Amino acid sequence: MKIEKNQFKWTEIVPFLRSKLFLYTLIRIGILLIILWILHSFILNFYTNHGQRLKLAKYIGVSVTNVIKHAEPRGYEIIITDSVHVIGRSGGIILSQLPKPGSYVKRGRKIYVSITRYKADEILSEVLPILYGKKYEHKRIELENNFELKSKIIGFEYDPGPIGHIISVKYRGQTLVDDKHQESNVLISKGDTLEFILSQQKGGEVEIPNLRCKTMDEVKFLLIASNLELGNISKMLETLNPNEGIVVNQFPEYQSGKMINMKEAINITISDEFPIDCDEQ
Repeated sequence: MKIEKNQFKWTEIVPFLRSKLFLYTLIRIGILLIILWILHSFILNFYTNHGQRLKLAKYIGVSVTNVIKHAEPRGYEIIITDSVHVIGRSGGIILSQLPKPGSYVKRGRKIYVSITRYKADEILSEVLPILYGKKYEHKRIELENNFELKSKIIGFEYDPGPIGHIISVKYRGQTLVDDKHQESNVLISKGDTLEFILSQQKGGEVEIPNLRCKTMDEVKFLLIASNLELGNISKMLETLNPNEGIVVNQFPEYQSGKMINMKEAINITISDEFPIDCDEQ
């Protein structure tokens, strides 16, 4: 009896599955599902910006003010994560960004950037090395490498010691260092310039500096420190770059104690190699 009853029900269902009513019902259900999917996508796009992807512009090197103006209409939020002082660059310039330029991001994305600092890092003058009486060229390199400070020679004064040594240091018109004291509580901005007065020998004459075996950078410094001029440059090789040469001869020649008038010129001959006897000097 149970088997016959089940067979009877199956015979009732098969014609219904083949009927137009069932087919129309499936079509209506399919249309309803499609409409629900479209509505779902629309709502997600409207409230969460789902699916909207834009190519991110390159903001590096642009001021943060202009970046914000560009980002706001696109729904981006600019987040500044760090600021770094860069000598010679104004503040508020984008240094890095994440996501990277050219990435595809959706509207409303947060863009993380680092920018240049508006105010330079500062140091106290007390942390500077001892400057008075020291050789200018050595301290110039130390100040640049360790403190990011530039150096400028603004004058010379008589001193019985060796030439080219530091007599005094000024910063923005204020004396930081002289033979009496060194200021300890002056704030100095990194990237700024310290002004130096160097020692020179008395009177209108100076001892002829020994330029032989010196590089051109050393020659220029010695001549400036001695208040002398660079005269004619003769090259042993025509292709030699004058800025890269080594002095092999000079006129007037160097002799210990021999003097020359200030502002006079010294002529030199340069080569691409050091003379053999340079190590003996």
